[in-house]
Amino acid sequence: MTDLTSAALTLAKQKVLGLEKHERTTERFKQLAQEAADMLSAAGAVSVDEVARLLEGDFDVWVPQAVVVSAPGDHIPWLPNRRKEIDFAYWKRYAEWLTKAWKPSTVEALDETTDQILGLLENPERVGSWKTYGMVYGQVQSGKTASYTGLICKAADAGYQVVVVLTSQHESLRHQTQARLDKEFLGFNSKLSRNPDADSSVIIGVGTLGMKKPTICQPVTTQVSDFTTAQFQGTPVNINEVAVLVVAKKNARILENLKDWLGNFATGDNGEPRIIRHLPLLLIDDEADYASVDTKRPSKGSNQSDPDHDPTAINKAIRGLLELFEKRAYIAYTATPFANIFIPDATDHPEYGEDLFPKSFLVALEPPSNYCGPEVVFGLEDPSAAEIREPLPIIRNVDDHEVWLPDGHKKGQRPGNRLPPSLVEALDAFLLSTAVRRVRARDYDVAGGHNTMLVHVTRWTDVQGEIARQIEDHLQGMSDDWGDYGKVGRELRSRLIDLWRGDISPTREEIVGRDDVSALAGPPVSWENVEQFIPLVLEEAAANVKRINGTAADVLEYQSTTPVTVVAVGGDKLSRGLTLEGLTVSYYLRASKTYDTLLQMGRWFGYRPGYLDVTRLYTTKELVNYYVHITRANRELMDLTAAVSRAQQTPKHVGLRVLDGKGNLQVTAATKMRSSQVMTVSLSATRAETLVMRTDKRAQAENFARLERLVERILPLDPVPAENLNGAGRGFFRQQVPPQAVLDFLDGFNVSPRVLTANPENLIPYIRNQVAKGELLRWTVAVTGGVSANRLPISGLDVPLVKRRTITHSRALDGECELGVLVSPAHEALGLSLGTVTRAFNMTVADFRDSGKVREPKRASGETLRRLRDPGEGLLLVYPIDPVASNIEVPDTAIPVVGFAVVFPHSDRAEKIKYRVNQVFLDGLRKAVDEYAEGEEG
Repeated sequence: MTDLTSAALTLAKQKVLGLEKHERTTERFKQLAQEAADMLSAAGAVSVDEVARLLEGDFDVWVPQAVVVSAPGDHIPWLPNRRKEIDFAYWKRYAEWLTKAWKPSTVEALDETTDQILGLLENPERVGSWKTYGMVYGQVQSGKTASYTGLICKAADAGYQVVVVLTSQHESLRHQTQARLDKEFLGFNSKLSRNPDADSSVIIGVGTLGMKKPTICQPVTTQVSDFTTAQFQGTPVNINEVAVLVVAKKNARILENLKDWLGNFATGDNGEPRIIRHLPLLLIDDEADYASVDTKRPSKGSNQSDPDHDPTAINKAIRGLLELFEKRAYIAYTATPFANIFIPDATDHPEYGEDLFPKSFLVALEPPSNYCGPEVVFGLEDPSAAEIREPLPIIRNVDDHEVWLPDGHKKGQRPGNRLPPSLVEALDAFLLSTAVRRVRARDYDVAGGHNTMLVHVTRWTDVQGEIARQIEDHLQGMSDDWGDYGKVGRELRSRLIDLWRGDISPTREEIVGRDDVSALAGPPVSWENVEQFIPLVLEEAAANVKRINGTAADVLEYQSTTPVTVVAVGGDKLSRGLTLEGLTVSYYLRASKTYDTLLQMGRWFGYRPGYLDVTRLYTTKELVNYYVHITRANRELMDLTAAVSRAQQTPKHVGLRVLDGKGNLQVTAATKMRSSQVMTVSLSATRAETLVMRTDKRAQAENFARLERLVERILPLDPVPAENLNGAGRGFFRQQVPPQAVLDFLDGFNVSPRVLTANPENLIPYIRNQVAKGELLRWTVAVTGGVSANRLPISGLDVPLVKRRTITHSRALDGECELGVLVSPAHEALGLSLGTVTRAFNMTVADFRDSGKVREPKRASGETLRRLRDPGEGLLLVYPIDPVASNIEVPDTAIPVVGFAVVFPHSDRAEKIKYRVNQVFLDGLRKAVDEYAEGEEG
């Protein structure tokens, strides 16, 4: 890029930042590029097209607005009035630091969300006693650390004097957090000095920007020292004179040490409790669902909010720390909020104070558009997409590990002598992925960076050590074989070439061909260039197989600017907060029984700019099944949070409904849900669908028979007019269908026990109640057509069967399969007038703009269509799925597997139904392993 082009780009960027997000279009970028070129014309010619291209590349990522649910209580809004007097020096240099690696739009979004969160806290200058309990949650590996780092910067600028960050119970995670805050908040290395003014050699990160320095905040802990007894006794810092930062593990003794030290600054008169007055505390609880939640059950027969209930040690220590301050703010950060929203909201212990329920506010962070989360990886429904989204072609099934390392193995198990072929292939894929990234870093303007492989197959540290040794031996053997130009060397080269041609290369082509993720694939490279790097990568990988667990001395260090190649073998430490930089290949077999633990183990979710095409996940079908179910539960929780926000309800309403577990899977540890219960919800403006399908002989035959009777009954009725089909495609469509025909179809329909909302036991009473109120008196019914070559075997109909992708069919789920998506996006508009659909589309556009989405929607969302559908009209969508084309194992391939979706309009008179949630499985699954209460090795 020439200096002139760079100058034009800088000018244009400043103008883009002043635009509303929906104004940032390709045409507007070209216009601003032209204006910048005109301004610089005296210095020389500038390529307008090049500036516009670069501008669009910088702003091609959009970040939806955060969803906020709050309970104002005695909160006093303050930030707008104080903003002009706050320098925000910490924040400004952090934002400048982020622009080195982040797109401007993501820095801008972080500025907005941290402003929102800061404004929900109390003014640190507010007189008197006050307390804030909030929670911020977002997807795994989506940028929560950046969020709380930005919040800490702004809070310190505003006057919060004591900042405490609680991390996991592992020192490696605490060290990583301290190192990041040294680099991105303090600006100097706490390990080397606490006085950067006296020694400029310790300046790092944001401190190197040469900006006006903010007021020095002193670190009480360092990269090498938590708040130990020695630290407690030798800390000379006076919090009355200087702001302080503490980064501490969630360890009861360490937290007691911290409380004792802070207690030196407490005062009390006339028998009043000794507290720290006037100095506001900001306590950030990272991974807040881990260790912080009180898992002790109240005494038998006592109230769930028993004020005399003795909490667990860490929960008690955190609450005691908060009670030490007159002015305090507690903010929980987590990717898995299930445990936190089930904390009793009324507990107030006479000694330890209130429990940690986020009573003040809850903020849900939607990730940027370039985030590859579970919904993208597994190909689940995208509400904003015009077409059905496919899963990413990066998942590889593992079903050959039992001989090597059986599921459910015990401590001391010795793995088989030979690595399973799937792990050998995963290691090969890691070598090729790393080599590809090295070529791209050398030959293209693509950032290289570190490369990590995750191997997570056991909780036992001794087994992890043996596996690490086997991998080291295997990689060293490969390195030796590569130098052999005889038969052994030829066989190794042939194996890698086959993987290159059969997997690496075609997968890139598939990802490049998709509009939603094509920008995340790197440029093409040749085998000849990749081959050049394999010897070096093999050597590095063999020398860097790390054992990452509670007893191993190995640590993951990514401080060097030279790319590091690491194979990380471990357990719990790999699943909680530890960053695996440049994670390309994951080999993951270990099953957990809780939503939160499984999601936290999903380190492969996140950002893969320029190398998504060489990312791989090797895992079992069972774990994919679980992740799909958890992802849907998480999405439902996010949607529910948005609904609670729109209704202006409070955080305690968010925990009312969470999609229940399946099989041995729980939402979270049973002890964390002791206060949950069965709740009632409304089906108004919802879509209930059978994403889990029964495939046993009886269900398949009976459900198809119900479809035949439905078609026979409504065949004489009027077809839906062509102008009201709204692009629905082929199928059998009828309008003015009486509700009894729909009720008869649903009554007795065989559904999976895992189908909750779409269970006829829920749907039939709701429909009958609404009919009695004069609603849902007429129905549009569609037997939808698809793209299969096979036809619906019902006389008189020429409807091609539907093809759908199954994602959870396996031996573990005989008689069932689960679909990624059932409803085609166009079908929710069936039966509506063109004017109604146009209004719904305009509403969708407005909703997109309000939420901060830059790209325009391609069609009206289902939500807006349901809001506008007449309360008197329901919609039944029936999907006859071709079992052969969809790869569904069924007893009779001659008849389809039948699924359905019921679309309900908005109703102000909606009856509520019981939603069978937490308490159901709490009663049935108490015997499940409580991983948090009992702890884990590894």
